[in-house]
Amino acid sequence: MKKILFVIPDLRGGGAERVLTGLLGSLDPSLFSVSLLAIFDCGENKKRLPVSIAYRSIFKKQFRGNSHLFQLFSPEALYRRWIPEEYDIVVSFLEGTAARLVSGCVSPSTRKVCWIHTSLRSPQVFTAGFRNKEEAIRCYESFDRLVCVSESVRQDLPVAQEKAAVLYNPIDARAIRRLAAQEPPFPLPEGNIKLCCIGRLTAVKGFDRLIPILRRLKDNGFPVCCYLLGEGAERENLLRAAKDAGIADRLFLTGFLENPYAVLSRCDWFVCCSHREGFSSAAAEALICGVPVVTVDLPGMREILGEDEPGGIICDNNDQALYACLCDVLRRTSAPLREQAKKRGAFFDKEKAVQAIEKYLLAL
Repeated sequence: MKKILFVIPDLRGGGAERVLTGLLGSLDPSLFSVSLLAIFDCGENKKRLPVSIAYRSIFKKQFRGNSHLFQLFSPEALYRRWIPEEYDIVVSFLEGTAARLVSGCVSPSTRKVCWIHTSLRSPQVFTAGFRNKEEAIRCYESFDRLVCVSESVRQDLPVAQEKAAVLYNPIDARAIRRLAAQEPPFPLPEGNIKLCCIGRLTAVKGFDRLIPILRRLKDNGFPVCCYLLGEGAERENLLRAAKDAGIADRLFLTGFLENPYAVLSRCDWFVCCSHREGFSSAAAEALICGVPVVTVDLPGMREILGEDEPGGIICDNNDQALYACLCDVLRRTSAPLREQAKKRGAFFDKEKAVQAIEKYLLAL
């Protein structure tokens, strides 16, 4: 039996956190003894943790300047302090601070793995959580293996591509379809063209880009509204900007929903406007719900939508291109693409993805 520790910054309502809690509940307990260490003991996804997982955290809350404080100490010192127990495999399930911590493991009997969920092409993203570029290179190269959530993410790696494998996120399509059939937590009025976005309310998700776009669509007579499902630090900024733009009646911030699929499945289009992604679980979930995707060009999107983009439409990653694309799709019904989206949604097989991950971990 392999003894594995997963490390993650926290269990807030993001895609990687949701994927991890689902994965932990799917790994074969006869093959793996699994523990989870969160740097901060917070997040909606704590409720999704399987009771069989040994869970602990380092800090009860996040605090201002934590990244700078961690950088005062070497990765090796942090690892010795916070992970004294021996494991066969230690996995950093995100880049940045968690990766820096796990890279400090010097035990020759422990295999170190870093799961990379976003493109590291940008120097700013690559060095986030590290003292400088040189330390980031040294830490990432110290890992025995790197796991990328899409081929695009692997190709964007600035280091150690020869150590990298692609393993797709396990997505429970059956559970999503079951939840999508439930009644939504609030009524969705008829007559409007309904857009849906899902994600943590952070700057990287680019939700602020939607506000001037929705204003222009309103001015051009499109009966469109947008449901933004998620919570985060940008909430008040988004609400203020929507009010200032005169679209507070068009943009609905629902907060974190236990079942976002009941809302998503009743919308006409799923929209992704992120500045950065690696593999958008939310876009894959939209396809499973039979909702076509309009997305800016991001790593992993062509792998999600399929050959010739049958599950949706990809536009250039700029505001004008996204506006033009939405103008085009809103002039026609989404019905034909809904069927294509549903067919593409059948591609996502949780059991197959989990088996691939188990095989990979057993081979380490």
